Amino acid sequence: MALPFGAVVVTYFPTDAQVANLHSLAGACERLCVVDNTPQAGGWHRALADAGVSVLHNGNRGGIAGAFNCGIAELEARGAELFFLLDQDSRLPPGYFDAMCQAAMVARGREGEREEDAAFLVGPLVHDTNLDALIPQFGLQGKRVYQLDLRQPFTEPLMRCAFMISSGSLISRGAWNKVGRFDERYVIDHVDTDYCMRALGREVPLYLNPHVVLRHQIGDIRARSLFGWKIHFINYPAARRYYIARNAIDLSRAHVRAFPAILFINVYTLKQILPMLMFERDRLKKTIALMLGCFDGMFGRLGGLVEAHPRMGKYLSRSE
Repeated sequence: MALPFGAVVVTYFPTDAQVANLHSLAGACERLCVVDNTPQAGGWHRALADAGVSVLHNGNRGGIAGAFNCGIAELEARGAELFFLLDQDSRLPPGYFDAMCQAAMVARGREGEREEDAAFLVGPLVHDTNLDALIPQFGLQGKRVYQLDLRQPFTEPLMRCAFMISSGSLISRGAWNKVGRFDERYVIDHVDTDYCMRALGREVPLYLNPHVVLRHQIGDIRARSLFGWKIHFINYPAARRYYIARNAIDLSRAHVRAFPAILFINVYTLKQILPMLMFERDRLKKTIALMLGCFDGMFGRLGGLVEAHPRMGKYLSRSE
């Protein structure tokens, strides 16, 4: 018996092509909820609503975490048992929902609970279109985390994993009831990492479906050559640098005893510092944002940047 599912798509200043993609998704997903985080409601809302799609204007309250919470609450009210999370640029391969729902049935059968209470998360393999490569995936055995060899064929329908990104993933209703809402204090970056840590802490398993691949653009990655070495960098705005650094440190502090591998999320922050200083715009502003994020992360100061630091937050959030 197929499980009723729905999908939340979070938008932020979507392009015409991305809005057209939403109309295409509506044909594949009966319970589609679009949560728009653009500050002002767009004229495209009416056309989607006329097509039977739920459109909620969140105005970036609580960031992407707030949008997820808003959308999942809507899907839950409409009777969905599985909640998919998608980005506005997510282009799904044919049969994506069917394949992921089949994986959910496998996960449901493993949990040994009443079927309606089965708690789990399932994510696909993700192909980064910037790098034209699969992003690394990490298996989990007890507390031991190890990198999966994605070159080898997978014989199992599902693999236990330690982390997953939100885009393309699904959350069962049982997991939503057990883990709770996304933490809006993190606003944007590592919102999904926090949810994974809380799920594992409540013994809710994370599964990788290695037989489904989602093509996804992770940031706007560019490359420069330096002495024959290709160096990649993402020209994130200063505010994003703040959230990335702050949230990684805060999550490390919160979960390092129970899950020491969480420390590795700080490697991403460290790896980006040198390319940022060498190649990106507004290096001074971004350095200030990074340092402020590290300071706030050390002392557990969360929430929106502007709310936490009104004057500095406005400076760092100013368009580049």
